[in-house]
Amino acid sequence: MNCMIQIMLGLIKDKRDSTNSGKALIRTITFLIIIIGLVVSTRLPAQSNAPVVNTLLWKISGNGLTQPSYLFGSNHLICKKDAEGLISDLVKQAIKSVDEVCFEVYMSNSAQMIIAQKYNDMVNDVKLNQLLTSKEMDTVNNYYQNHPEIGIPKEAINTLKPSLFSSMISVALLPCHKEISNMEDVISTLGKENDKKISGISTYKEQLGFIDSIPYQQQAKDLMAKIRLLNNLTEENNSYLKTLKLYIAQDAVKLDSVIKGGSTDRFAKIIGEERNKRWMPRFKQKLQTQTLFIAVGFAHLFGPEGLINLFIKNGYTVEGIKN
Repeated sequence: MNCMIQIMLGLIKDKRDSTNSGKALIRTITFLIIIIGLVVSTRLPAQSNAPVVNTLLWKISGNGLTQPSYLFGSNHLICKKDAEGLISDLVKQAIKSVDEVCFEVYMSNSAQMIIAQKYNDMVNDVKLNQLLTSKEMDTVNNYYQNHPEIGIPKEAINTLKPSLFSSMISVALLPCHKEISNMEDVISTLGKENDKKISGISTYKEQLGFIDSIPYQQQAKDLMAKIRLLNNLTEENNSYLKTLKLYIAQDAVKLDSVIKGGSTDRFAKIIGEERNKRWMPRFKQKLQTQTLFIAVGFAHLFGPEGLINLFIKNGYTVEGIKN
C-alpha cells in the first residue's frame, strides 16, 4: 500500500475518486480507534480467564463448533515490512481454512464509501476555531503549512472532526513514512487470493458514532497534544513506537501491561469495551453458520471485557497459537 497520507488526501481533494479514497478513510478511522483503544484498561491474566500466551493468533473452538475459527490481534498503522513479517504459515493456513475474513469495518463498494463521507465533518456546524484559542489555531495552521504532504484544503481542517485530522498526522509516529501499511491490507489480500468472503462487523457510521461520543472539545484538546508531540518528537517520547515494537514481537503480556498502564477514562471504555460487547452477539450469530478469521485491533483482545474473555464467557474455548 502506498503512503496512507496520499490516499487520504484524495478523499478530500477529489470525492469523485470514491473507491480508493473511501478505502483510505476506513484505514484512517480504524487506526484512530486502535490508538484510542490503547488506553483501554486490560488485565491479563489477573481478571481474565484467557491463557497467558505471547501471540497475536488465537483459535476459537467448542460451544458446538465443528471447525475452529480464529481471532487475530491486528494493528492499523505499521511499517509494511513488519506487517508482512507477522503473517506466518500458521496465519496463512488459518485464513485458508475459514469461510470468511471479518474486520472491524469493510467497505465493499463505492456507493457505501460515498454515503460514508458525510460522517467526516463535525455536526451542527461546529468549527475547530470555535474549540481552540487563536494561539492554538496558529499552532494547527503552522503544522499544516510545515507539512504540505498532508495536502488537504486548508478549510477542511476547520470542519473535519479533530480526531480524524489527528489520525491523519499520526503517520509521522512511524519511521517508514513511504512504506506504511496495516495488517488489514495484508490479511485482506490473502483472503481474496483464497476466494474468501471479506466482511466487517461494524458499519462505518457506527464506528464514527463511537468517535462522536468523545466531545469535540476533548477531540480538539487531543489534537493539540498530538501536534505538540509531533513538533518535539524523539525516540524517548514516542510511546506508540515503543508499543509497536512489542506488537511486532507479539509480546502479549507486555502489551497488556502497556495498555493497563494507560488512562481508564469513560471515553476509552466506550471506544474499547462497549464495542466489544456490541460485536460479541454478531460474532456468535456468524459462527452458527460459518467459520471466521476475525482480525480486530489488538487492544480489543485482552482484559475482562476483551474479546478473548467474552468468547470464553459465551462458552467457547480460546487457545493461543504460538505464531
